[in-house]
Amino acid sequence: MINIHSWLLLMFVFFSCSIPEKEHENPTVQLKAENYIPEIADKLNEISGLMIYNKHFWGFNDSGGKNELYGFNKSGQIIYEIELDNAQNEDWESITQSEENIFIGDFGNNMGNRNNLLIYRIDKKDLSEKAEQKIDTKEIKLKYALQDNFSYLKKTTPYDCEAMVAFKNKLYLFSKNWRDETTWQYKVPTKKGDYEITPTDTFNVKCLVTGADISPDNKTLALVGYENYRSFIWLFSDFPGDRFFEGKSQHIKLEGIDGAQTEGICFLSNDSILVSCEKTQSYNQQVFLFDLNKLSDGTH
Repeated sequence: MINIHSWLLLMFVFFSCSIPEKEHENPTVQLKAENYIPEIADKLNEISGLMIYNKHFWGFNDSGGKNELYGFNKSGQIIYEIELDNAQNEDWESITQSEENIFIGDFGNNMGNRNNLLIYRIDKKDLSEKAEQKIDTKEIKLKYALQDNFSYLKKTTPYDCEAMVAFKNKLYLFSKNWRDETTWQYKVPTKKGDYEITPTDTFNVKCLVTGADISPDNKTLALVGYENYRSFIWLFSDFPGDRFFEGKSQHIKLEGIDGAQTEGICFLSNDSILVSCEKTQSYNQQVFLFDLNKLSDGTH
């Protein structure tokens, strides 16, 4: 007999597939990468997640890295090393912030078999100007309400996530859906606790989503991802409330960085975006700039 979670999943997939695919209002446009931070210190060679806070850039290494958050400057030099007390870096993938807190998502799940997904919450008031420090964290524990199979599902699971934003006192997660290259949106409270989460929306991004950010004016959501070694950004604007996918959408091919493993994204301003990539055979760990005013069709 099928259990309730499996039934709910089937219903969600059925209705998602039954809805006609929303056509984005503009065709795919191109935006050329500009060098911004050509090389970051080797200690941060697997940078995953990117954020700007207190006039510095912040990131961390992903799966298997230390439980440390690094602050670096425009020259790529690490200025701060923040150890998260009682935390483990199983697969840190995303970072975002509210006015009072920083959130780090330990929810990377390429194999689909994790049952210890969580988000670490840091209080900004606990951060000092010390170059090296250790700070306390609060845990926001997650479980996908629709998932009842935790067997090995390499590159086929819909329960992987690398993208998160803080928006209007909630956290929003966007899945890296290996199964069909869509993304599912989830909403999570910012308070410490244990939460079962269900999808609140879905969008056919046609790529694997690896990062997300909201513009400083809270009017544009950006998702970064890649498909077949090519990187893309999706922009969503003029959305009602937190229904990001119901607004205007724009699909942008990132020119000049084919083969880069783009992992982090953050707005430098309302009209410019930074994208980080980790070290590979083709690229150093670095940050690229994309000026939205230079879109090839001039729509932004």
